[in-house]
Amino acid sequence: MSKQLAITLDIAGEANTQGLQGAQYHNSSDGGFGVFFGGMMRAAMTVAAILVFAFLIWGAIEWITSAGDKGKMESARNKISNAIVGLVILAAVTAIFLVLQQFLGIEVLTFN
Repeated sequence: MSKQLAITLDIAGEANTQGLQGAQYHNSSDGGFGVFFGGMMRAAMTVAAILVFAFLIWGAIEWITSAGDKGKMESARNKISNAIVGLVILAAVTAIFLVLQQFLGIEVLTFN
């Protein structure tokens, strides 16, 4: 049987131990740029998700109302395809952020 070695990287704690400027705010709501950046990322991800679903619905409505017109169907198909690609990219970015949060102990996205 092998033993597993667990390594925890506590950047905020180490910064606080060394007395770095601003480190005392690592768990507070007035943490300066870090909290601002986290809020901006959450807002950007929310807007991106809303836009992806809006384009998906817009493409579906355009497809339904195309009445067999090849140009309108092609435009609708492109909108739906682009929305699906956007959804995949959004999911990948969210997964990357969650992995970074787990490994680095930072909070970029918080789902409360």
